Amino acid sequence: MIRELLFRDLGGTYLTEPRTVIEAAFDEPRYLERVPGLRAVVTDDSARRHHRYLAVVALASWGHDPVYPVVEGIAEAGRRSPWFNTLVAEDRDGTFPELAGAVAEGRRFTSSAARLAAVNALIGLGDEVFFGWPLRYAADEPGTADALAAVLDRGLDRTDEPDFDRNAQLAALCSVLAAHAPERAVEPARRLLRRDSRQLVRLYLNPVVPFRA
Repeated sequence: MIRELLFRDLGGTYLTEPRTVIEAAFDEPRYLERVPGLRAVVTDDSARRHHRYLAVVALASWGHDPVYPVVEGIAEAGRRSPWFNTLVAEDRDGTFPELAGAVAEGRRFTSSAARLAAVNALIGLGDEVFFGWPLRYAADEPGTADALAAVLDRGLDRTDEPDFDRNAQLAALCSVLAAHAPERAVEPARRLLRRDSRQLVRLYLNPVVPFRA
C-alpha cells in the first residue's frame, strides 16, 4: 500500500523515494486525498516498521493533527523507541532529524496545539540524539522558549560523552531561543562558551554573546 501512497505521483509514475510526493502536496492538494490510506498504514500493526514510519512523516508534513501525538510519543521514548534507527543516514540515526523536519513543514497546514506539543517534545531530545539543522528549523517559532530553555539547562549539566556534537547542537538551539526570548539565552550561551569555544559554537552564539578576540 505504501508504494501507491508515497511512491506514485498523480500521473501514475512510480518514484524512487517518497519525498517527491510529500513535497508535491505543499502545492497540489489532491495528494492530501491519500491521508486516510496513510492513517491506515500507521495503525496497521502488521505493516512494516519502515512503512509505518514513512506514513507518520508524510502525515506530520501535511499538518494532520491526529498524528502529532504519535510523534510526541516517539520523542518521549527517544532512543528506546522501536523506530529509533528506522532511517539511517551517514552511519547515524536519521529518524529524529526526519521527524523534526516533517513537523516543521506541518506548520504550512496547521498551527494546532498538537503540532506545537510535538515540536516541544522533539526539542526535549536535543541533548540526547542527533538532529542537525531540522530541529533548529522546527524550533524556530513562538511557543518553544520553555522547551528550549529546559533542554539547554539539562544539556549543560550533563557530563556523559555523547555520540554526536552535543555542544554544537545546543548552541544552535540557543541561537533559536535568543530569537524568541533573548534574555533567557544569554546565560546558557555563556555557559556553552566556557565549555566549548570552537569556531562553530561561537558562530551560533555570536548573536547572543558577541565574540571578542
